Order: sequence, then structure tokens, then C-alpha cells
Amino acid sequence: MQQSADITVVVTSCNRHDLLARTLESFRAHETEGRVARILVAEDGDADPGTVCARFGAELFRTMERVGQIRLIDQAYAQVTTPFIFHLEDDWEFTRSGFMQKSRFFLGDPQVLLVQLRAWNDNNGHPISHVPGDDSYGVLDTGYSGLWHGFTFNPGLRRLSDYQRLGGSYEKQPRTVLIKAATPTAALPFEAEASAFYHRLGYRAMILDEGGYIRHIGEKRHVRHEADSSAGLAGLPRNALCPCGSGKKIKHCHGELA
Repeated sequence: MQQSADITVVVTSCNRHDLLARTLESFRAHETEGRVARILVAEDGDADPGTVCARFGAELFRTMERVGQIRLIDQAYAQVTTPFIFHLEDDWEFTRSGFMQKSRFFLGDPQVLLVQLRAWNDNNGHPISHVPGDDSYGVLDTGYSGLWHGFTFNPGLRRLSDYQRLGGSYEKQPRTVLIKAATPTAALPFEAEASAFYHRLGYRAMILDEGGYIRHIGEKRHVRHEADSSAGLAGLPRNALCPCGSGKKIKHCHGELA
């Protein structure tokens, strides 16, 4: 019996169309499950990757002005009707097949939020709390650096319904976590807020086997946004009680990422 195509691939793009082509080409080569209903490329700005999209059978959505990664994601996700989203950015190269089937298996557990695809030694040092004897997967630890619980905008399969539990918007999340970062990006506070939100609901994140299935190819090609220059990504005051319920002040609890 042919299974339904129930995944929308959402690719955020910002005028790095050579990288976008590598991303889509490698995805097409290594996505072997065959249940992708559509690929939607969301372009932040007025650049036109239409030729690249046509080459790989992708639809194109353009904002026509810079709105930033988070608003771009919200606008793109508003067009998704399938139960699953495969989130993707324009600067990743897929190196192995089988990731979609394995990710779907783990998402059979309603408390698994998403499944990460990076290699274990290339995941920003995020600890793994559990590994089975065959090293076939890992469960990501919670509370890394005080505020990271496994949510990420890195490539991976996730449910539309879990995004809707967040209110259907990353941008409109209430600010509850104070972050200070040496190299802040505009998306960082929203990623942290989503991570905290899902952690409070009891979700956890998985990561596939040690070798990984993707590699980052845009390390030196970051497209700056005006919010990137803001060193103060403050939410609640540092002396406020931490929303995690510990009874401690934010600055002594989930307060800082140095």
C-alpha cells in the first residue's frame, strides 16, 4: 500500500542561492522515504532563487523585504497543511540516507519533539543523556548551559501540531529567559524560548546515530540582520524569579549563556 505524502519541507533562504542549490541537491539525493508532499523555499527579501527552485521541484515564497529568520519561519509555516514539517535552512549538505524513516519512527512517541541529524561531535557540545548499546541514537540532555533542552532550528523532522501548541508563532512567544551571548544572532532568543516552552511540557529531543547525516556549509556566509548587533537579548529582569520554578533569581538559574 502506498503511504501518504505527509511532509512539507520548509527551507529558509536569504540570497545564498549557490548554497541553496547544494542543500536541495543533497536532500533530493538522500531523502529515500518518498513521503514529501512539497518543498517550500521561503526567501527572506527580494532575491529570486526561482531557477534553483524549478531545478529541484520546489515552490517559492518571497517576502520581498528582509523580515528576519523568525518571522520568515512563521510566515512559511502558516502555509503548511501536512502533519509533519521537515525544517531546513539553505546551508546544509546531506551526506547519508535513511534519516527521514528513522526520524519518523522516533516521532511515534508523542513526547519526542524533534530528531536532530548532526554528528555527535558536531552538535555544539550538547550532552547526550542516554545511548543504547548499539549507539543507534541518543537522547539529548536537558538544561545544557542552563537553558538548552534540545530544540533547534537546525534541520530535522517535527510536527505541525507541536508548533501550533506554541501559539503558531515563534516570534510572538512571551520573553521568559534572559540570554547573553558573545555573538548574538536575531534567532537566538526565540530558539531559547521555544526550548524552554517545550521542556516545561515534558518534551525531549533525540539525535540519530553518531556519524550524523548532515554537515553545515554556511559557517562563513552568515547573512546579517539588524537584530544581530544587539548584545542585550534581555527578557525578564535578571533579578526576577526564574520562570522554571526553582525559586532562584534568573541570574543564578536559567539566566546566562556566556
